[in-house]
Amino acid sequence: MIPNVDEASTSQNVFNKCLEGAFFDASTSFHDPSNVHTFYQPYPNEKKWTKDHPLYKIIGDPKSSVRTRGKLANSCLFSCLLSSIEPANMAEALRDTDWVSAMQEELDQFARLKVWRLVPRPEGKTIIKTKWIFKNKKDESSLVIRNKARLVAVGYSQQEGIDYDETFAPVARIEAIRLFLAYAAHKDFTVYQMDVKTAFLNGILKEEVYVGQPPGFVNTQYPDHMYVLDKALYGLKQAPRAWYDVLSQFLIDIGFQKVPTPMVEQDKLKLDLVGKPVDHTDYRSMIASLMYVTSSRPDIMFATCMCARYQANPNEHNVSAIKRISHYLKGTINLGLWYSKDSGFDLTAYSDADHAGCHLDRKSTSGSVQFLGDKLVCWSSKKQNSVSISTTES
Repeated sequence: MIPNVDEASTSQNVFNKCLEGAFFDASTSFHDPSNVHTFYQPYPNEKKWTKDHPLYKIIGDPKSSVRTRGKLANSCLFSCLLSSIEPANMAEALRDTDWVSAMQEELDQFARLKVWRLVPRPEGKTIIKTKWIFKNKKDESSLVIRNKARLVAVGYSQQEGIDYDETFAPVARIEAIRLFLAYAAHKDFTVYQMDVKTAFLNGILKEEVYVGQPPGFVNTQYPDHMYVLDKALYGLKQAPRAWYDVLSQFLIDIGFQKVPTPMVEQDKLKLDLVGKPVDHTDYRSMIASLMYVTSSRPDIMFATCMCARYQANPNEHNVSAIKRISHYLKGTINLGLWYSKDSGFDLTAYSDADHAGCHLDRKSTSGSVQFLGDKLVCWSSKKQNSVSISTTES
């Protein structure tokens, strides 16, 4: 409990017995509250705000006032209009008007984007079932801000060659993301991040796909009809590919060009080492976690790739090596990449290789890093495919 300074005028003197022979004899001592001073020293890692920060670099309205407890009442009132409990099944969702409104909002998006058409049940066609997914969307303070209902297709019932021909999910390479951030920092650009709402519903399907009517929203006039999809639906095998086709065509129309990207080769490790074996699934899960961290920590790239060579037959010694990397990350958790704008933008590449570094097959390991100015954007560590007979060849 923090004492009140205003109540400090009379405080119990715990040293009264020791001061009985002093020039005063009282059980209380009087203090002046004006003599109480508070001193706060900021931590070294705290940042100071300056009033001279350029206004054009502030995203949002700088004149808006701070959200006080009184203004939070509006947020609390808004949250009262939402359901904080996610329904476990369709019956529970239909009993809650908030979730019924969320489902109706999802179907309105289907109508706006012209996703499907209600047609009589076709003969000899596979009908894919649909289901509702319910999720509460929360803000940073764990306050429910939206009841989100999404209608998805039960994609595991699709058959390759009948319901779909090709699947593809567009994923940006982490090197491309780092290159973009380095260039934005060099040019002092403001980077915005956006999300396309119901992105997959914009993908145009090439196949003829039929889905059942959504549970709880069956057409009373045509209960036996089905929907034929004109655009992709979440859960379909070809939904990511259909969305990528639309996005790719848009980029080509505004002047972008496609260039081939060489496939990243990965060698399968088939080594049998002496030692107590461990569970393959757990070992590979640990390797996958470390590989994710290497996207921003180049200092563990070589060690992680070295441990990844033993996924076929891992043992306790390999697990100890992974734990050592984890301990290193725990002690250097504040390290990371730093992209400054005050350096140049010249491309500089470095490469190196050891000679017969692997004591099992005497193969060499190559490594390389690429800088834009002083900004590290790409790095790699890879075991060579053949044995080098000299340091020059390696």
